[in-house]
Amino acid sequence: MRVLIVRAAPWRGVRLSDVRAAYEAWALVLLGVGVALPVFLVPGWVSAPRLGDLALAAALPLIALQWGRMGPAARAAGPVAAFVLLATMLIQVSSIGQTLNVSDAAFWFRWLAAALVAPAVGALIVEDAERRRLFFAAVLAGAVCHLATYGLLSLFGRDGLQAVGLASPRAAYTSVVARVRITTVAEHPNAAMGMIGLAVPAALEVLSRQWSRRTVALSAAGVAAVGFLCTLSRGGLIAAGAAWIARVAVGRRWREAGSPLGLLLAVCLLAGGLAAIQVTRVEVDVSRFAARLDKEQMAENLRGRIDTWTRTLDFVAERPLGVGWSTADELGTFRALTVSHNGYLFMGRTVGVLAAIAALVLHLWSVARLDVFTPLSVYLLTMMLSEDLAQGAGFVFLICLVAALAWRRPVAP
Repeated sequence: MRVLIVRAAPWRGVRLSDVRAAYEAWALVLLGVGVALPVFLVPGWVSAPRLGDLALAAALPLIALQWGRMGPAARAAGPVAAFVLLATMLIQVSSIGQTLNVSDAAFWFRWLAAALVAPAVGALIVEDAERRRLFFAAVLAGAVCHLATYGLLSLFGRDGLQAVGLASPRAAYTSVVARVRITTVAEHPNAAMGMIGLAVPAALEVLSRQWSRRTVALSAAGVAAVGFLCTLSRGGLIAAGAAWIARVAVGRRWREAGSPLGLLLAVCLLAGGLAAIQVTRVEVDVSRFAARLDKEQMAENLRGRIDTWTRTLDFVAERPLGVGWSTADELGTFRALTVSHNGYLFMGRTVGVLAAIAALVLHLWSVARLDVFTPLSVYLLTMMLSEDLAQGAGFVFLICLVAALAWRRPVAP
């Protein structure tokens, strides 16, 4: 007599809804960390794909999973934006008469994937408060880890960090008129500060109305301040302050109660920090970063940027469909003159003026909602108006995400 023993498959008790929830959480964490911490997936290679590229590729199934949650406008936004971008890319390639190289393909993949994924992610974090906090907690963690690479740089050196993908081969330690600026995974101090400063809007998104949770936001402000000491980039610091002011405006719009205990805590933390510096005798070179806030230098810098913006506007007027990413051979030495110090102008130069105008309008619309997402929208708008950030996968995704959030219903903080 034979006895048949049937053993249940280990996966039989797993529900499809659990798998979906786990994947959504994993995708949001990967996207959030990848925005602020662009770790190299192939260490030591300048053009290696980064964590943000992997996150975009891994998040593509969210389009199908979130299709039912998206409204008509959000459903149309992704495909329409991707179609316009794809058509622009093909027109650029045909006008140049060349095939795409690796850098071109990576640049356009970021834009196409971000345009498709952003509406799905937007629908998910608007409807689900838990997922929203998870995503922004991941952004906050990525910003903190990005700042931590500066400490690791002093311990292990640039070569040690490059070996594990935590520093770019183009990471810089520059000194101009005794002003030291440092980069690790980002290749320009302004981009690095843009990523580190994301700690402030991310923390403000994570917070609840309880005053005790505001310690996280104060700590994030400290992260931004230390990031400025390392990068000397004013844009990110100004954007972080603008995000904080926007959160105050949102609180008034939603009639939030004031927080005297939170203000007291902020004062105590500031006083404690100053006391710790005094007791431990930490030497802070105030002149090093005070010069970056000098009125005369800032006025001179603004004049230079106005000249840059004017030059880029002339270039965009001549080539309204953009010139793509890797077109140094076609532009010659003039390519160096098209550094725009403005993300929207950079978009006009690379992906076309139509995409740039659409992004600017949608970002302003998103800011005007005055809800829980407004600090992020204000931060991105401020950074885009001051720096060329429409390049890496992280900020390309944020550009598309904030644009997709323009169609949201106002969400209470």
